[in-house]
Amino acid sequence: MGIDKPDIRNVVHWDLSNSIEEYSQQIGRAGRDGRTSRCMLFLSPSAFYLRELFARGDCPSRRSLHNLLRNIFDQAVGVAVDGVFKTSHYAQSRDYDIRPSPLSVIYAYLELQFHLIREVTPEYSKYQFEATSTYYPVLKSDKSSEGKAIFSNAQKKAKYHYVDVNAISKASDLNRIDIVKKLNYLNENGHIRLQTSGIEHRYRILKPLPSSETEVNSLTDDLHARMRSREGDALHRGRQVVDLVTGSRCFARALAEHFDMDLPDGEISCGHCTFCMTHTALQGPTSQRVETTAGSIAEVLAATDVRDDPKLLAKVAFGIRSPRVTLLKLDKKAVFKSLAHHDFEVCVLFGGLVDR
Repeated sequence: MGIDKPDIRNVVHWDLSNSIEEYSQQIGRAGRDGRTSRCMLFLSPSAFYLRELFARGDCPSRRSLHNLLRNIFDQAVGVAVDGVFKTSHYAQSRDYDIRPSPLSVIYAYLELQFHLIREVTPEYSKYQFEATSTYYPVLKSDKSSEGKAIFSNAQKKAKYHYVDVNAISKASDLNRIDIVKKLNYLNENGHIRLQTSGIEHRYRILKPLPSSETEVNSLTDDLHARMRSREGDALHRGRQVVDLVTGSRCFARALAEHFDMDLPDGEISCGHCTFCMTHTALQGPTSQRVETTAGSIAEVLAATDVRDDPKLLAKVAFGIRSPRVTLLKLDKKAVFKSLAHHDFEVCVLFGGLVDR
């Protein structure tokens, strides 16, 4: 939370923490000076819905995952083991409907679990700069090959000069790194005001990558199972926080035992949490799931012609924004979030069956 004050008197949770560990860290900000402080937690059915939105939205469909892997391996075609290839996470997130955070997790699995690739230093694909008053006199007198190449090839459009580092490197037989170093030197010495964008991630190939459809399908199934497990864990961790404060026991003792600890001085209760004061378990909010039928999702099907990914239809029905949902502007449709009180898994099922 970035707060390190000793005299915080109140910590109020208006929403559900992602896990008991996160909840414990947050309430630990209160009363560090030893004086009485209060921690309050407000729960409503919407808290569970929001947690589910995040968890479901971070698990890609099998179709998205398969197409992503195909794209990764296609970009590495022709690159030998120990060679390096580039990818654009931004483009892959958009094209394969995978949020940036789970996309990074997938790449981490490919590196740490499957030992297929290893990330190396990324590169920027776009360099542009604003010239200062010293730019022209300095570059005109610069005798270095890199300085001459930048001065000759930088294309001025209105306010900025645009530099295609890769094209200059290829045309002049100069090392890309040296050209970038020169741009950074000019920026650090006030001759230009440099801006970079279009980051490209680079990966070293550690062993032969899957190439056949059988190999890619096998890897897809394994990765999808891992992502589904993460989805289940995220939902479970949120439920653990609720169980902590609605259980028939002292909150502090339940929290301590979660971390395999005991209360200080052998105490069995803290004496000042809600349960200790009332000796009554709190009743958590409940939300009724509405039964999903073929008719329930018919309006969603009528609002879009997307038929290649049942999970995408379920996202629209449940109210989950994803790169593809946003790109197709499906979050602007009246049917977006229309089945928010339905079971997400059942929405996926009907999304795959109704239109057959």
